[in-house]
Amino acid sequence: MKKTYLSLAAIVSASFLAYSCSCTTPKKPVAEAPAPVKQEVQQQAPAPAPVAQPQVNEEEMLKEIFQRIHFNFNRANLTHVDKWGINQDVPKVLDGIASYMAKEPNIKIKIEGNCDERGTEAYNLALGQRRADSAKNYLVMHGISADRIETLSNGKLKPVDPANNEYAWAKNRNDQFIILSK
Repeated sequence: MKKTYLSLAAIVSASFLAYSCSCTTPKKPVAEAPAPVKQEVQQQAPAPAPVAQPQVNEEEMLKEIFQRIHFNFNRANLTHVDKWGINQDVPKVLDGIASYMAKEPNIKIKIEGNCDERGTEAYNLALGQRRADSAKNYLVMHGISADRIETLSNGKLKPVDPANNEYAWAKNRNDQFIILSK
């Protein structure tokens, strides 16, 4: 067993000697690589990606602004309508029309008052005229010159929906805005 310890001690000593010798041996100087030269590169910020704007043509925009307004049965007052599938804030629509017309002083319109098929021809012509005049008066009260607005009653002659039911009649009680000149 003594031989084993001696052998082991000899191996450890030899290993230690070899390690310490390799550390004390002078190393050959290694040529240092030249430091990289800093090159200033001006980087331009990337151009912002173009924001995709929805393509809305003028005709669609005008159609949205000058949308038909609807009325309750036998009425020409400008209120919120929420019956028979029609849900419309009529004054809000007219405010949008007035705002657009104020920005575009050359635009002239015609307001056509329409009725459903019920009632006599004379009654519906009078009601259609009251509806058109009601919208015109609203626009005039909001700063639009009266000479830029014509009115006409179609009575029951131009139905939007020819069906004979409450839903169709509700759609047919309206004012249509037609642009005469821009």
